[in-house]
This record gives sequence, structure tokens and C-alpha cells, in this order.
Amino acid sequence: MLDILIKCPSSSLRTKKLDDLELLFCNFHHLINKFRPHQALETLIQMVKIQKDQKLHLIEQINSKMETAQAGLHTTINSLPSSLAHTIKTEVVDVSMGVPECGSCPQVERFCQAIRDVEMLLDSELINT
Repeated sequence: MLDILIKCPSSSLRTKKLDDLELLFCNFHHLINKFRPHQALETLIQMVKIQKDQKLHLIEQINSKMETAQAGLHTTINSLPSSLAHTIKTEVVDVSMGVPECGSCPQVERFCQAIRDVEMLLDSELINT
């Protein structure tokens, strides 16, 4: 290109080379634009995975705190005099039942369904790629 510009700036080869360069840049631009939807999808998948991991970590923390609270409550109830402990055990809901299973609480059910939906989305995206 430089040889043509130096030796003969008005030649037709110069315009041909400029047209070739213009075509190359147009093709580069087209390829970059074709990649954008794929890049956006991959970014979205990573964001959903991070959100899923954060929510699962939060659930683990909540379960850990709940187990600690249950252990403390059992210890406290067991340390009470037997007549008072019996009264408390019959009047208070038994804490050993733990976290409600999916279906027994609307909020828990919605959260479980959201996790299942995210997992299905991630599985289908990983299969399609």
C-alpha cells in the first residue's frame, strides 16, 4: 500500500487497495456485531450463576443460624425444671421440625421454583452451547 502511494499516488491500484481495506473494516465490524448477542447471553448466564450461588450461600447461612438457634433453644428447654419444660414443650411448636419443605409455605415454594427455573435455564444453555 505504501509503495503504491509513494511511487504512483494517482494510480488505480491505490483506489483498489483502499477499497480492499474498506471491505476488510466492514467485515470486521460485521463480525463484531454478530458476536454481540452471544456475548450478551454469556454475560447473562454468568450473572444468573452468580445470583444462584449467592442465594444458595445465603440459604446455607440461614440454615446454619437456624441450627444454632435450635440447639440453644433445646439446651435452654432441657435446663429448665421438668414441670416448666413440659409446659413449654406442649405449648410451643416443636422446633425440631426445621425448615418447611417446598409446598408447605408459598414463599418457600416460589423460591424453590425460581431456583429450579434457573437450573433448567443454565442446563439448557450449557446443552445448546
